[in-house]
Amino acid sequence: PHFPIPDTNQRLCYDDGTLGEIVCPASGEPYFGQDAQYGWDVTHSADLRFTRNTSVANYPVVTDNVTTLMWQGCAAGLTGDACTTGTASTHTWEQALAYCDSLSWGGYTDWHLPDSYELDSIVDEGRYHPAIDVTVFPVTPSSYFWSSSSLANIEIFAWHVYFESGRATSSDKEETDYYVRCVRGEQAGIARFTRSIATANQPVVTDAVTNLVWQGCTAGLTGDACATGTAAAYTWTEALAYCEALTWGGVSDWRLPNKKELYWLIDNSRYNPAIDVDAFPATPSAGFWSSSSYAYYSPHAWYVHFSNSASNFDKTYTWYARCVRDGS
Repeated sequence: PHFPIPDTNQRLCYDDGTLGEIVCPASGEPYFGQDAQYGWDVTHSADLRFTRNTSVANYPVVTDNVTTLMWQGCAAGLTGDACTTGTASTHTWEQALAYCDSLSWGGYTDWHLPDSYELDSIVDEGRYHPAIDVTVFPVTPSSYFWSSSSLANIEIFAWHVYFESGRATSSDKEETDYYVRCVRGEQAGIARFTRSIATANQPVVTDAVTNLVWQGCTAGLTGDACATGTAAAYTWTEALAYCEALTWGGVSDWRLPNKKELYWLIDNSRYNPAIDVDAFPATPSAGFWSSSSYAYYSPHAWYVHFSNSASNFDKTYTWYARCVRDGS
């Protein structure tokens, strides 16, 4: 990613499956530390996230006020201020790339097919069918949209996002037709991770793009190269509690990352594990819990599998954990 990380818009709290939605717990109570209790969403109303501009009639543009990216306000094939003219069209991956590169929309011509991070940035984890803000992105099909990112270990596949639920998966570029929404915004790469060991055996990693600070070892591992101990697996509830109680690197304000924060650690140029192994050594190619519940079925929560993907699973299952804190 090359832009500030947005929050998920998950504003409700959940238990591990017995009751579903619950009153958000206080510190020290079970289930404290989940997605809805941290981040931009806690201090901002949902209507502040996006601005929809219809000054060019029939070709609306949506500006993300957090990431600064600008989006085609209708899915490809649709026009009109409310996207009610035409039919949403599907394309092969190559066709999707060409469509965005040649697009003139809303007074702009510098559109591109979004990469997997850009496309994930507009997923709304607080809703489903579709998992997107339907006020600013009306008539969005609850289906698959192409990203421009290829799959590192299977080059004939590319990443897409399923806007029924928000899940990121991949498919064959030539044999599959998916929907398209184009984006514009500068794509400038910077040096991303800095690994430091101010406290012996407890490394931390600072992300210059997102301004997050990460636990430098998977939970259960310690040492400057994370070579001591055994990576520990937790239920979702246990993972929340582990991060809330953690003192690491001389600080104690750790938390379990939300889905976007964790997904954006994936390095799409790698696999098994799909993460920067210099910054995060000894990372298992396995699932790591996020703090985000699955809005469609709250007994499940989102996890990121560091072979190369994101999905959801029963909260009583055990996955690994890596904690995060906000940078200064």
